[in-house]
Amino acid sequence: MGNKGKLCSIALASSVLVFVFLVLISAAASAARITKIGTGYDPAVYGDKVVWTNGVVIHLYDLTNRTGIRFSSSGASSPDIYENKIVWHDESIGTPRIAVYDIPTATKSYITQEVDQYSRPAIYDNRIVWSANDSVYLRDISNSTQEKIGNGTNPDIYGTKVVYYSYSEDPEADITIRMYDIDTGERKTVVSYGDPNIPRIWDTRVIWSDVYNHQGYIAMYDILTENITDVTHPLDTDPDGNEYGASTGTHVSIQDDKIVYNKCVDDYEGKPGVYLYNISAGQSTLIYGYPEEVYTTPEVYNNTIVWGLDRNYVDGTSGNDIYLCDLAAGPEISQT
Repeated sequence: MGNKGKLCSIALASSVLVFVFLVLISAAASAARITKIGTGYDPAVYGDKVVWTNGVVIHLYDLTNRTGIRFSSSGASSPDIYENKIVWHDESIGTPRIAVYDIPTATKSYITQEVDQYSRPAIYDNRIVWSANDSVYLRDISNSTQEKIGNGTNPDIYGTKVVYYSYSEDPEADITIRMYDIDTGERKTVVSYGDPNIPRIWDTRVIWSDVYNHQGYIAMYDILTENITDVTHPLDTDPDGNEYGASTGTHVSIQDDKIVYNKCVDDYEGKPGVYLYNISAGQSTLIYGYPEEVYTTPEVYNNTIVWGLDRNYVDGTSGNDIYLCDLAAGPEISQT
C-alpha cells in the first residue's frame, strides 16, 4: 500500500489494547455469529477459505471444515486469495518478492522483477497486479508474461479491469483513481476530486477512500452509468455544530452488493467498529463495536466477513486476533 493509503499512523498504548481485547471477548461471547479463528494481520477471504499472516507464517483456514494449516514464509505480509491460489509480499530472503502459492499442489513460486518493499499484490484468476516505484504491473501467471500498465500505486483487479491511485498519469488532474482495461489497453480517470485513494473494484463498481479530511470517507463509481455516490459521509457538522464524518476511510472492501469498512470515532454518523453497507438498500449495519481509534481491516465474501487489527496503527507485530462473522447465522444485528 502506498504512503497515502497508510494515512497517519497511530500507535495504541498497551493498556488500551488490553481494554479492547476484553471488549472483544465479551462481544464474541454474546454474539454467536462472531468467531475468533486465529491471530495475526491482513486477513483475506474467498469462497470457503481465509488467509492471513503473522509476519512469520501464512495461515490458511477452511471455513467448511473449520480447520487450518500454516506454512513458513518469514517476512510475509498483505496476502490475497482467489480460488486455489494465494499471493503475498515476501521478504524471507531480505529482498522483496511476490510469492504465489498453489493450494492443491502445495507448490510455491516467486515474482522477482519490479517488486519493492511496498508491493501489495492482488489476484484475480491467473492475473496478479501490484505496484513498485510508482508503477503498476500486471503479470499473467498462466504464461509468465509481465508488463507495466500504468503510473501509480494501490492497484486492485476484477476481470479485465484494474484500478489504481495515480498522481502523475492524468495531465489534467493531480490526484486520481485510474482504470485500465486489459483487453483494449484503454486508461481512464474515474475520479479526480478530493484526495481519492485505496481503490477497490468488484464487477461494475469501484470504491475508494477520499482522505482529504481526517480518516476519510467512502465513495463509489458505477462503471455502467459513470455516476459517483457517497457511501459514507464526508466531513460535516451535526445539528449541534459538532464535526462528524470523515472517519471511515482507513480500510475498505467490496464484493457483490456488500461493502465493509472500519469506523474509528463515535459521532453523528454512528458508533465506532466494523460495518457492513448494503449497496441496494443504501444502509450501513454495525457488525462489531470497538472503542474509538481502534482500526480494523474488514474483508467480505458472500456471507463471510473477516477482520483483524490494522498493523499500520498498532504498537507491536503479534498478539492480534482474526475474527469472522457469519452473516447467515446468529441473531439479527441492530442497524444504524
